[in-house]
Amino acid sequence: MQKLLQRELDSPECLPMPDQDLSTPFVDVEAPGLGQHFVPTAARKLLIGLPLLLSAVVATILVTAFQDDGQLTALETSLIGLMALLAGWEAIPNANAIIGLFTTQKPWPPNAAIGLKIAIVLTIRDEDAGNTITGKIRLLRSLQNAPRHDFVLHVLSDSTSSPQVAEERRLVDSASSLSAYHHHRPLNVDFKSGNIRNWIRKYGADFDAFILLDADSELQEDTALGLADALAADSESALIQTVPCVLPGNTHWQRLQSVASHYFGELQGFGLAAWMGREANYFGHNAIIRTKAFATCTGLPHIKGRNLWNGPILSHDFVEAALLRRAGWAVRLLPTLTGSFEQAPVDLIAHVKRDARWCLGNFQHSHILGAAGLHSISRFHFISGIFTYLSSAMWLVTLLIWSLLDSTRTGVGGILATAAFAVIAANLLMPRVLGVLHRLNGKSQKGWTIVTSAIVETLFSSLFAPSLMVQRVKIIISIFTRQKMNWAPVETSRRGILDYFIFHWLEVLLGLGLLACIEREYLTPWFLPLAICFVFTPPLSWLVSQQAPVTHEKLNTPTSL
Repeated sequence: MQKLLQRELDSPECLPMPDQDLSTPFVDVEAPGLGQHFVPTAARKLLIGLPLLLSAVVATILVTAFQDDGQLTALETSLIGLMALLAGWEAIPNANAIIGLFTTQKPWPPNAAIGLKIAIVLTIRDEDAGNTITGKIRLLRSLQNAPRHDFVLHVLSDSTSSPQVAEERRLVDSASSLSAYHHHRPLNVDFKSGNIRNWIRKYGADFDAFILLDADSELQEDTALGLADALAADSESALIQTVPCVLPGNTHWQRLQSVASHYFGELQGFGLAAWMGREANYFGHNAIIRTKAFATCTGLPHIKGRNLWNGPILSHDFVEAALLRRAGWAVRLLPTLTGSFEQAPVDLIAHVKRDARWCLGNFQHSHILGAAGLHSISRFHFISGIFTYLSSAMWLVTLLIWSLLDSTRTGVGGILATAAFAVIAANLLMPRVLGVLHRLNGKSQKGWTIVTSAIVETLFSSLFAPSLMVQRVKIIISIFTRQKMNWAPVETSRRGILDYFIFHWLEVLLGLGLLACIEREYLTPWFLPLAICFVFTPPLSWLVSQQAPVTHEKLNTPTSL
């Protein structure tokens, strides 16, 4: 018999989830308050101080360089401002890595006296049902006899195909001995956040908390229990987030992302947890959430009026974390729970398509920045998300200005200007170096494997950085011109090499243009590496999309490159 719960929204068992008024501060009367907790002031000062210092250093170098002819032009002043701002921005991961390197966090102690009723909530829309649902049923089965807490599985489907929905229901019904339920919405109102909201209003009152999983995310049994124990022991927290690592996957691109996540991301996670404290961010999945607090505090209104990017809030996770913190609840990041995973897109094209959705969602946060009662760290999360994409456009403008000034920057001025770029390059490499050192400390994996894999990942990241800059600028232009943005499921299909040349045509055109300018001496050979990266983007993008060798590594170990 099909396992499908029936409950109407007007049932007395339903849990209200009203829209939040962003113009008025809000405090949840049931929030216990945050007490007199330690505020990571020193870590936050370093996070701000190091970028400011790097900005000042780069600005000083460039002013010295461009004043060698006695006067700064408007173009030179613009370049100095852009370079100083970008240097400070790129120093943030560096500061974060330093904080993480000197920070230790002990696992949250379990509280056996408190048991929670927890729903494992899986959101799915047209993804492969076998790959997504089977793993979650396996997790539920492993938790069937879990100490202290009761777990059930709820699959929330927004799938558009009747055969797809039927297959999802069949898989859920096959777990006949488990508490597993399937819910399908015929209309995809407000995307993922609307699906979760619909479930909370209907069934949230039955659960103390829920663990949210995406179609491409995985959680190990010990990690699920660790999240439950942490929430039970910390009555002040409404959301506790893991730091998901990227699974090795099947393609070379996914392996590259896995190496970056394991070797560099782990240290970043410790750094983030240290300076965020109880004002952490939310990544939208692989987290445990206190159900009633979430319902009371995070009902998301639409962005109304004739504003750019109006409508439902797409990148809802940042906003939900900010609203919980505003209401008096703590939001924490727990990097010691290492059994948390997600799948990377299969190739660079799929990565860019996902980036487009994230970019639109992050730009919507500009309408929420001024919401009343938000914590300053929550506003910083919004600004960081927006600037992640704006910085690509700033880099492109910087390169254009640099090319216009290139023929006049000779002698000492040119050397000093190049030194400024060297400072930024070192800034980009330092988080990776610190991440490798952290990984080498006390890890069983062979040192040469870690170093070699990190070098390969860094090389490919550098080769693809110009293409990602161009693609993000294209995304920004499409968003500002109000082009339609599709919210597509996770891609798994393979592409032919011609698809990569079609997708990356602009990079090839830019590369050929740079090569022509260098050949005619309009530009110096300093632009040659950039031109080569552009020209070879299509074949490199195709190369890393190919099937990687099958390995037998453990789930939580990145495959070596």
